[in-house]
Amino acid sequence: MNDRTAVFDKFWALAKDLCQNLLEREQAIEAALLALLAKEHLLLLGPPGTAKSLLARSICERITGAVYFERLLTRFSTPEELFGPLSLSALEQDRYQRITKGTIVEAHIAFLDEIFKANSAILNSLLSLLNERIYHEAGEGLPVPLVALIAASNETPEDDGLAALYDRFLLRVTVPCIADDDNLKRLLELEEQPMATSLALDDITAAQKEVLAIPLSDEAKDAIIAVKHDLETEGVAASDRRWRAAAKILKAKAWLEGDTSALAVHAETLVHVLWTDPAHIRLVERVVGKVANPLNLEAVELEDAAKDLYLQRPTPDAPNLTEALEPLLRQLSDIHTRLEQRIAKAPEKRSLRARQALKQVETYHRALSQLALQGISRLHMAPGAG
Repeated sequence: MNDRTAVFDKFWALAKDLCQNLLEREQAIEAALLALLAKEHLLLLGPPGTAKSLLARSICERITGAVYFERLLTRFSTPEELFGPLSLSALEQDRYQRITKGTIVEAHIAFLDEIFKANSAILNSLLSLLNERIYHEAGEGLPVPLVALIAASNETPEDDGLAALYDRFLLRVTVPCIADDDNLKRLLELEEQPMATSLALDDITAAQKEVLAIPLSDEAKDAIIAVKHDLETEGVAASDRRWRAAAKILKAKAWLEGDTSALAVHAETLVHVLWTDPAHIRLVERVVGKVANPLNLEAVELEDAAKDLYLQRPTPDAPNLTEALEPLLRQLSDIHTRLEQRIAKAPEKRSLRARQALKQVETYHRALSQLALQGISRLHMAPGAG
């Protein structure tokens, strides 16, 4: 974007601010910002304690004037917890009305933990709230100010009745525990940094308008079609509504990267849009990477190769442990070197996935190195050693 607008600079400052406080959450942070820009919703899938609610709360804290709502859902949650209690005074006048102050009905940013615990009493109202930004009460549709809902779950829904709710989340990101030892050390002493930037609600509205004005290039359209055909060949399909919405995400990605039009490279963000079953994430990464960013495809393949090597490790009590580990460690080092060289030649904004793969390769190498040290130690402690 040659003429970077003030709101563009604010979004970039916000992203940097969040990354300083939330380690190894770059993908989730970017997805959350894309959700704001495209006025879509985000599902974070992962175990408890991985900063999912902290991400939603941190974003809202940095939006001046935004109302935040957070709730943990259970099988026993009632509509009152989300939409407010019934007004007794209204009932006395034969009117069905809820007291919505402080509820999700008034929120700009909302976070619902264990979203798929929602029961049928909550489901219908939640669907219209997410899809149409309307809360229905007593036959009347009331517009709500919701910009984006961030939801969390440990697993995808198994109940077919929740399929419509699941589909409302255009963006889906898995959030694992921190993998890198150095980042874990940082986490042990991490103090939340003061807010360095903030957005106004008007800034978000202005950014959304700028995103809509980004043209979708022919090469971006061709990339979307190529991804669609390749995924269908692999047995993975998405609805027409989802493909249409995906175009908005490409525009938002282009805007966030400061580009004047959505290009094929921006289709890499479809990785967060096109999987339904987490088992398909690797497949989607490969298909999207081939079309949008070959470095991502190479990174996925090298990460898988590294995992295969790691899984070939001998047991700690195996004879000749150190000798058996030597070729595995050498091949992991070769994979690490190849990834480092590829990353060095790529723009930083195109190498996030490759850098994540590099960290994973380092984790595998570190684990096997520690195992080799155990083997050496065992030799020194053996009777007659030395």
